[in-house]
Amino acid sequence: MLDVSSARLTNVAVHRVGSKIREEGISLANEESNVSDSLVELLFQNYLIPLSKQQEVYDFFHESDLSLNAMATISAKIFDQPSAFIEQTQAVAKHLYANSMHQNISAGDVVFLLFSDVEIDGVASSALAILKIESKDDFIEITESSNSFDIIERSGISLNKIQKGVLILPNSQGVFVVDNLGKKTKYWIDSFLKVSPRATSKSYAKICGSILKGVSSKLEDAQDIAGLNEKITEKINSSELTSIAEIKEISSQYIDDESLAEVMSGVVSGTGIDISDDYEIKSKDFARQAKPITRRVRVRDGVGMVISDAKYSVSGVTIQDNDDGFQAIVDIKSRKEK
Repeated sequence: MLDVSSARLTNVAVHRVGSKIREEGISLANEESNVSDSLVELLFQNYLIPLSKQQEVYDFFHESDLSLNAMATISAKIFDQPSAFIEQTQAVAKHLYANSMHQNISAGDVVFLLFSDVEIDGVASSALAILKIESKDDFIEITESSNSFDIIERSGISLNKIQKGVLILPNSQGVFVVDNLGKKTKYWIDSFLKVSPRATSKSYAKICGSILKGVSSKLEDAQDIAGLNEKITEKINSSELTSIAEIKEISSQYIDDESLAEVMSGVVSGTGIDISDDYEIKSKDFARQAKPITRRVRVRDGVGMVISDAKYSVSGVTIQDNDDGFQAIVDIKSRKEK
């Protein structure tokens, strides 16, 4: 359990990181930042607490060797030697710049906050928060002069919502991530931090969804697609738990072993999780991930249909070519109420 109520802010640094693809460069501070007591409280309330309350826990990973994960290595050095805080935060900024290679990545200020006395399962520990500010808000300030009040336009950083943030705990105890600007690019999680969700029912449900999507993409026959969707849906509805092994067993009825191995390899590479066949997922979690796939049926390339009511499913598709195109007969099955 993570408790930040007694946390103390010990070190603060700010660097500016541009877009590497636009050759904007980086501006590195050589000294730590000074902050007032009131600002410390604002940072605590608006950054540390929201980061610590993230429900999903991530872990650092690397495809070949965890020691090659830059953020895992540098953050460990910060925890082990706080006196080298400014040098190590510079290293993080350089690493972030090296991974700012997408055209949609904006320049921004990167704030580093090192806390002590964070309690992890009742034991005092350190924690490192990193925040990247990619956009600023306009606001007005009213100042009083001798005869009037003047309105001045200002630009600053909003405390209402974290744009990109991460809270790193030492000794592989967890990573908490926020990325509210990641719709156009996933570099914060996938490239800069290189983290994957810790094994939970919800994280494994996402893996099952990725497997199902990969298997579906390898099917060309509409009948096979309908059959796969139907059997996956039956499995979800017939049991409270679903395992990776069961998903693979169903999938193997429609694609060969080599294709299935290719799908699994792609999912492992993309998630960084060493997938266990025996791990059981709550079927209701898997249903959320499977729904966008099972409710869509590809009749033929460029032609598909969507089942909007969950009580119906496609049990079969028969296609017959004709002079004008083709005729498709779709068998719809109504699910029995439990």
